[in-house]
Amino acid sequence: MLCRVADSLFWMSRYIERAENTARVVDVNIQLLLERYHSDAQMIGNHWGRILDGFGERAVFESIYDEITTPNVAEYLTFSRENPSSILSCIFAARENARMIRDQISSEMWEIINRLYLFLKGQDAERVLRAGVSEFFTQIKEFAHLFRGVTDATFPRQLGYEFIRAGCYLERAYKTVDILDSKHYLLEEDSEAGEGMALEVVEWVSVLRSCAGAEAYHRVYVSDVSRLNVLAVLVQSRAFPHSILFSLSQLQLALHSISGCPLSQFSNEAERLCGRAISQVLYTSASEIVEEGFHDYLQGIKAAAEKIAIELSNRYMFFPIVDPVEDPEGAEEDAPGQLQVQGGTA
Repeated sequence: MLCRVADSLFWMSRYIERAENTARVVDVNIQLLLERYHSDAQMIGNHWGRILDGFGERAVFESIYDEITTPNVAEYLTFSRENPSSILSCIFAARENARMIRDQISSEMWEIINRLYLFLKGQDAERVLRAGVSEFFTQIKEFAHLFRGVTDATFPRQLGYEFIRAGCYLERAYKTVDILDSKHYLLEEDSEAGEGMALEVVEWVSVLRSCAGAEAYHRVYVSDVSRLNVLAVLVQSRAFPHSILFSLSQLQLALHSISGCPLSQFSNEAERLCGRAISQVLYTSASEIVEEGFHDYLQGIKAAAEKIAIELSNRYMFFPIVDPVEDPEGAEEDAPGQLQVQGGTA
């Protein structure tokens, strides 16, 4: 397989996953704030500020907008071309990667990405906020689910499929870490009985919903939502598709399928780092994570994911990242590398 094909398959999948996760986070948190009738400007600013911090987007956001408000954050995370990780930027970049390897993917995969691209080109933040954001983000998530389903149904289970799987699960682990890290302050505060405890439960429920895990949680834990149980599901579950452990395990399978190396060994640095990250997640209990420092623990996993992405790129792809362009349709037909800046080193 050509390096440019592997690169485009990996990033096409990763961008789709990033767009879906961002859509879910924005949708859940807008609904959460609407349900809080006593919300004031300061509380709203603090709420979105933590999410921007968790995503590493506050500095860029503050260089564009004067204040942190729901419309501004929704526009930045959804439609801003100045944000390379916005939903719009991700889908444009995914389509450009798909266009460069159109002969390598199924026609059904291309049609789904192109439909999503055309759907987003016809939207704008003000009209979406007026019409109802939930329906809009639901469509984004459904397009992403449809793309993965079509990929599973039409794409051959060969080397290219493993790069698609690697991109999806690396990004999923990364975003689950970001979502959890945006709420790490909850583990540093002892909520008192009454309103404080109720608000904490609401926050943890929003975390579960942001990771599509509310129903999965209640299938395992019938009792009320608690912080340690949430961590057990979102960090260490072997069965929940959005948990960090599950995502890293699927990433490991993809990496070893690419290299042909047995799981009991490793043949490159990406495989070694992935195996070590899985061990750290697997053999640390939820209570130990809280006691040792949740934020630092998550940052360690995030750093490992960044290193895995770098090593994977250096070994199999190694294309330079191209600066963002104003119109993806005007990109050079044979331009190597990625259209967007990939959110830092990852």
